[in-house]
Amino acid sequence: MRLEILNERDGVLRVRVDSDDDLWLLSLLIAKGDVVKARTTRDVSIGNVKRRVPMMLAISVEKLEFQPFTNRLRVHGVVVEGPDRFGVKGSHHTIAIGVGDELTIFKSSWSPRLINDILKIVRPLNILLVALDFDEYAIAILQMQGMKILDSEVVSLPLSDEGFEEAEERLVQDLAKKVVEIAHRFGVEGIVVGSPGELKNKLKKAIEAINGRLRVYVDTVANGGYAGLQELLNRDVVRNIIRDSAVEKASKVLEEFEYMLIKNVNKVAYGLEHVELAANLGAVEKLVVVDEMLSGFNEARGRVEDALRKVVEKSGEIVIVPGNTPVGERVKMLGGIVAILRYDVDIELLRDTK
Repeated sequence: MRLEILNERDGVLRVRVDSDDDLWLLSLLIAKGDVVKARTTRDVSIGNVKRRVPMMLAISVEKLEFQPFTNRLRVHGVVVEGPDRFGVKGSHHTIAIGVGDELTIFKSSWSPRLINDILKIVRPLNILLVALDFDEYAIAILQMQGMKILDSEVVSLPLSDEGFEEAEERLVQDLAKKVVEIAHRFGVEGIVVGSPGELKNKLKKAIEAINGRLRVYVDTVANGGYAGLQELLNRDVVRNIIRDSAVEKASKVLEEFEYMLIKNVNKVAYGLEHVELAANLGAVEKLVVVDEMLSGFNEARGRVEDALRKVVEKSGEIVIVPGNTPVGERVKMLGGIVAILRYDVDIELLRDTK
């Protein structure tokens, strides 16, 4: 997610959605009564004909709805700003937000701490993007604030076959060393290499030869350099890294949870009520919650958000996992939220004395 505060005093934010995970963050950021402004489409009557017309609308938010199979966040509300000629002001409308979309949010209730609280709840991944061809390469880090170019260079390989293979090998080996060094410096969780042809696979092999623990993904792009980085941003592979990382982390926490459930039940909590009690004590060390618990404007979502913030305040680890994955399904069977505790807590006794 790329997030810019346009007006800190009044709470005006501009957001670009870069991945499916950003939709989770966006659902935390948007509250009932906020105004969301974005490009959308709407059926309007033009003469005797109804047409679907693109337009910029601002709506006062009434509710949110996830569409997990289409990777969309639907924002329902009443139009407060729109083209006068279509007479849409005051009517209900739904803005569907997906990856690549941009929107402006006017917060109805604003605290400068809000953004930091949300960014702490879902810690952003550091993903390294590399785009190369025989003319240029660029390396960038993808973070919550957007993409930052770390290195780029124009390269010059021989035009004839003589010396071409040796020059290509030097390019791949030098770039692999540079990528590994940057990966260590920023603690990246995944590397995406894009190129035309086989260059990407050669660079992946060279990176893994230096450090086999780094996760390297490849994809085909038409260009190297900045243009190639922009292509990579619109590919599914970036979203897959984020999803895979969340699922992997959640799986490890759930394995530990299931072990402790047998060994010492007082070191775990599951279900919203029990996790809330543990969070209120500052006892939660690790927590996994399915994304569905954070959808909609209902009492449960508010309680989950409050618990997450309390966990963050005590430096607990939080993983939000898609509900339609195997690990997500297991967590849903346990009430949609599970926690490993720092110390023994008799949750049942605590609940009875509450």
